[in-house]
Amino acid sequence: MELKVWSPLLDLDREWHFDLPRFALSRELFGFDFRPSIDMVEDEGELVVTTELPGMDPAAIDVSIEGDILTIKGEKTAETKVSEDDRYLHERSYGTFQRRIALPAGTSPDKMSATYDKGVLTVHVTLPEEKTPQALNIPVEVKA
Repeated sequence: MELKVWSPLLDLDREWHFDLPRFALSRELFGFDFRPSIDMVEDEGELVVTTELPGMDPAAIDVSIEGDILTIKGEKTAETKVSEDDRYLHERSYGTFQRRIALPAGTSPDKMSATYDKGVLTVHVTLPEEKTPQALNIPVEVKA
């Protein structure tokens, strides 16, 4: 089973190497101020989703599953307010975010766990067992 997140603009950026800045891919295209990076791997029957959320309060992170969609959302707030006149450089992103990931059909929400450690959210989702079709031998009748 192969899970793939479909994002046409990001796929185009990877293919043609436009090097679009991450902030340009957030608010205008996705409607959110902040778009955290996500890695997904399959490990021993589990889908492991890791998301970089440095400096966030874990209470501000919401992880849910509805149907076959895993949703990670929250808000990253700035620690201090700085006036534009006093600002020399501003590269860090703040604001609301939401990431939605399609899961295989039959994924059970009660077989899901989430941990937050050193700015990284890790979600473990137990994947449904794939049933491999058994070979069926059909006897051949000989007609006389």
